[in-house]
Amino acid sequence: MSTPDPTPLIAEALRELHSGNPERALDCARRAIAADPASAPAHYAAAAAHATLGASAAALAEFRRAAELQPAFAPAHFGVGWMLRAGGRPAEAIAPLTQALALDARDPQWHVELASALIDMRRVDAANDVVANALRTHGQHAGLLRLAGQLAFLRGDLEPAAAFLGESHARDPADAAVPMFLMQAELLLGRWPLAWTHYAFREQRRRFEAERARHGLSYTVPTLDAIAGERVTLVAEQGLGDVLFFLRFARELQVAGVRLELAGDARLLPLLARTRLFDSLRASTMLDETRAERPILVGDLPMVSAHPEAPFAPSLEIVPENARTREWTRRLEAAGPRPWIGVTWRAGTPADVLAHGLHKTISPTDLMTALRPLGGTVVALQRGIRAGELDAARAALGATVHDFSAANDDLEDALALVALLDRHVGVSNTNMHLAAAAGATADVLVPYPPEWRWRRSGESPWFPGFRVHRQSPDSDWSGALAGLTP
Repeated sequence: MSTPDPTPLIAEALRELHSGNPERALDCARRAIAADPASAPAHYAAAAAHATLGASAAALAEFRRAAELQPAFAPAHFGVGWMLRAGGRPAEAIAPLTQALALDARDPQWHVELASALIDMRRVDAANDVVANALRTHGQHAGLLRLAGQLAFLRGDLEPAAAFLGESHARDPADAAVPMFLMQAELLLGRWPLAWTHYAFREQRRRFEAERARHGLSYTVPTLDAIAGERVTLVAEQGLGDVLFFLRFARELQVAGVRLELAGDARLLPLLARTRLFDSLRASTMLDETRAERPILVGDLPMVSAHPEAPFAPSLEIVPENARTREWTRRLEAAGPRPWIGVTWRAGTPADVLAHGLHKTISPTDLMTALRPLGGTVVALQRGIRAGELDAARAALGATVHDFSAANDDLEDALALVALLDRHVGVSNTNMHLAAAAGATADVLVPYPPEWRWRRSGESPWFPGFRVHRQSPDSDWSGALAGLTP
C-alpha cells in the first residue's frame, strides 16, 4: 500500500501560516504528518505553526524531528538554532545554526542569527568573522549592517560603528533599535546635534507622537527663542534617573523666561519642588499629556538648548530633608562605624528584554572582595536583591553587609542616604543621579562599552568629582576594582 502524499497538506499549512492563521496551519501540518510520519517538511510546517503560536517546546521538538528525518534539510537545523537562542540557550544554538549555513548560506538572516548567538556567548571574534564573510555577498542587508555596527561599537571603533549603523537605518527605518545604537555612538563621538536627532526615534517619543496624531495634533521640538516667555509642559517620559539627568537642561529654559510645568512620576515631585525650576508640578503619565498645549518631552530638552554643541549642564541641586537626614544618620550609626560605604552591583535593562538596553552588572562577590581592605560599614542599596546575593557578599567581605535596599522605596530616603555616605560605590543607576543632585560624589563602575554619559575615558563632564572605574574591553573588572582602594 503506497504512502499518501502529504505535499498538498504541507503547502496548505504554509499558506495558512503566511495568511496569519497558525491554528489552521497546525491542523494541516498534523494531517500531513498523519499521512506520512517520515515527512521532514510536514514536521517543519508543524514546528513553524507551533512557534507562531508561542508553543516553544513543541516547536523545538518538531524542528528537531525534521532535522533527524532529513539531515540535509537546512531550514530544520536553522529552526532548531533559532528556537534555542530564543529560549535563552545560545551556546546550544550555535551548532545547529552553523550546520544550517553549511548546508545553505543564501539567507542573510541565518548569518545574523548565528552571529547574534556568538555575541550572546561573548565570542566576538567569531561573530566578526561570520558578519564580515556574510557582508561580502549580502552587503546591503540591514540586519547584517546593524550587527557590523554593533560589533564595531563593542571593539570601540566608533566611526565605523556609526557608518554601519547609519547605513542599516537607511535601509530599514522600521528597526527602532538602530537609531538608539547610533545615538550611543554619535554621543560618544561628541557629535551632539546629530545624536539627538537619532534619539528622536526612541520608543517613548514615537508613542507620544502617534497618540497626539490620533487627536489631530503634531509634536515638534521648539527652539529656545520660540518659547521664550511662554508656558510649556515638560513631560517626564523617561525612567527616574534619566528624568533627573535630562531636567538639568531645564535651567536654561527658565533663564530664558520660559515658565515651566512638569508632568511626571509622583515619586519625583517633592524633590523637584525644591529645585525652584517649576511653576507647577503634577503627577501624570506621558500618555495623559498627549493633548498638552505646548509639550516638550524631557528627553528632548537637549535639542531645545541654544548650545547643543556643548551640552554640559550641571546637575539639579536638591537638598535632602532634615528629618530624613537625621533618621538615616541614626540608622547608619546603629549599623556600624565609619566609613559608611553604600554599594550597588546591578542596574538597567538586559539586552534580551530591550535590544539597546543599558544593562550594568558586576559580581557582588568580586565587589565585596575589593572593598574588604576599606573596613568601616557596608550597606547594600541594591534594588531587587536576589536570593543568596547578600550571603555571598557577606562571605566575600568577611563582615556584615547591611540591607538598606528599602531606602529605594522613597526617593526622599534614597536622597538623604546617598548624601550621608563616605563612599558610594556601584554601577550607574538612579542613586548616582540622586548623589549628584545632593552634591555628593561616588565611585562609578562603568561596563564596556561605556554608556555615553560616562564617556570613553577620564571624568564625566556631567558628574564632576565622580571617580570612574572602567571595565576592560575583554569584560575584565579586575583593574576597575583595584582602583577602589589605595
